Amino acid sequence: MRRLIMVAALALGLGLLPSGWAAAATPAELEAKIKAMEQALQEMKTQLTQVQQSQQQEQQRAVQAATANKLPSWVERMTFFGDVRFRYEHTSYDELNGTDKSDRDRFRVRLRFGVRSQIHEDVELGMRMTLGSDTDPTSTNHTMGNYFSEFSTWGVDQAYVKWMPSLVPDKGLTFSFGKVPQPFVTTKIIWDSDVAPEGAFINYTFNKGGDWRPFATAAFMTVNQPGDWSNNTYAPAAQVGVKGKAGAFSLEGAAGYTSWGDLGDAGNLPPNLHGTPTYTEGGETRTTNYSVWDVYAKAAFKFSPKGSVGMWGQYLQNSDAEGPYKDKDTGYGVAAFVSYDKFKFEVLYKNVQADATPGFIADSDSSYVNRKGWQLDLKYKMWKYGTLEVTYYNTEPEDATIPGATNKSQTIFVNTIFKF
Repeated sequence: MRRLIMVAALALGLGLLPSGWAAAATPAELEAKIKAMEQALQEMKTQLTQVQQSQQQEQQRAVQAATANKLPSWVERMTFFGDVRFRYEHTSYDELNGTDKSDRDRFRVRLRFGVRSQIHEDVELGMRMTLGSDTDPTSTNHTMGNYFSEFSTWGVDQAYVKWMPSLVPDKGLTFSFGKVPQPFVTTKIIWDSDVAPEGAFINYTFNKGGDWRPFATAAFMTVNQPGDWSNNTYAPAAQVGVKGKAGAFSLEGAAGYTSWGDLGDAGNLPPNLHGTPTYTEGGETRTTNYSVWDVYAKAAFKFSPKGSVGMWGQYLQNSDAEGPYKDKDTGYGVAAFVSYDKFKFEVLYKNVQADATPGFIADSDSSYVNRKGWQLDLKYKMWKYGTLEVTYYNTEPEDATIPGATNKSQTIFVNTIFKF
């Protein structure tokens, strides 16, 4: 069939030639020409096959080379992250109850480095290491100036497993266990930003990905295990809230409760009380116990593609306050902020009484509990991985007569933060 088509095509071509040329071609000559054309086509096919084989070989060599240089799969699953913060800090103190305190200047460094690994489509492992104190969860700084000795206070501040089962719609359920990133919607009025709680945590977010996302969180935190298992300190907690947006507004609110068990009993006290007053009962030193209720709300308005303005507030009360300072059981904070392009400015006023919340987790920068005063904060995002931040604090004791109260102070931080 192919020969007939070629003969027909050749005949048609010859028919288009001048009559003298067609008449000069004999059947034998035509047959020879057809064979020559077939031979040429066959040679072209052979060359094409050789080219294709050569390309396949090159591709195979490229794949083999890429495979030889490929990282192990367990490394490819990892995501590394971290940051370094360099801080200049100046603090001046006023007199307290006739006692002076010298002003202080120091340079400090914070280094954090972590990794997350998606070991299964539903399971994440995470850990983070940081500079800081072994006995103070609110401190991740190292003060420079120890005759050039090494930064030795280095430890793990996060180590957790997180499970988000695919069988739950939108993966709305999250179960975490270990030493985890902050699981609650909260502020520095209760929690220092460096504290990583420990225990078991479960969260469910409804309508995940929607405009309005109600959520509920439950936790069972392990606070202290002194060796006597009958005297362990645990902190069950729960929080409900909602996050959402309506046009140019973004809104969020939450209400929570945390019972700190027998934290105030003798033998359970944290090594750093940070403003929490003690008293003697039955010949033993103790503090108040804590059942802390809190409400939080935040609203922001986006007035341009690059700018927004908003405010937030948090109120808390310890319904289990006891002892001589049991009336010092409340706290609150109110803040307003504006951001535009690479700049953000925030002003905050806080008043947290001595027995409102445990001092060992409270905000260290604004001097923990039994403290009131102002904070002014200006941030400038120099580029994607660099931020300059200047913060000013002017705080004083909420009640200077309570044991553990510290001097009124004015502090300025100048931070440069670089992310990996």
